[in-house]
Amino acid sequence: MPSLRLVLLVLTALLAGVAAAAAAIVLVGGDDKHSSEPGKTGTAEPISGSEVRLSGTDVASGETIGLGKLEGRPVVVTVWASWCPACAKQADALRHFAAAHREAAFLAVDTQEDAEAAQDFLATNELGIPTIADEDGHIAAKLGVRELPTTLFLTSEHRVATMWEGQAGVGRLKAGLAAARAG
Repeated sequence: MPSLRLVLLVLTALLAGVAAAAAAIVLVGGDDKHSSEPGKTGTAEPISGSEVRLSGTDVASGETIGLGKLEGRPVVVTVWASWCPACAKQADALRHFAAAHREAAFLAVDTQEDAEAAQDFLATNELGIPTIADEDGHIAAKLGVRELPTTLFLTSEHRVATMWEGQAGVGRLKAGLAAARAG
């Protein structure tokens, strides 16, 4: 018969393993196909719902663009950079999702690079999404971006419904847009 000390040691190790696994699931989340709770974010807690105000110069047209011209529709805002490998991987899903969801507005923020790099990225990835230049990264910082890409899903009143940090596939995009619609 094993000693009481050995049994306690084994139980403690087992509980620590279960706690670590639970923490990993909460922090990392599931993949697009196995997400147990649509609309959950890549962060541990949902965003508070603060209003976002955002405008700047479009890298393609040079015109001033922003949320002010996108009233009344949910908005998907993606913060990216051409030098970010995960951003390039997300571009295909974002292009297809935007084409399939005309009821939503899409806006991107290209951070920490010049407009020419952003223009090349948009052309290479066939993205026709209006993109604000954020050469010094101040817009990304204001939005609380910690990882690229980061996608924010805004209600039609431009309040944050949810966000996803890291590459978002179509499943995450659908869940985020659903959260923005629900407001």
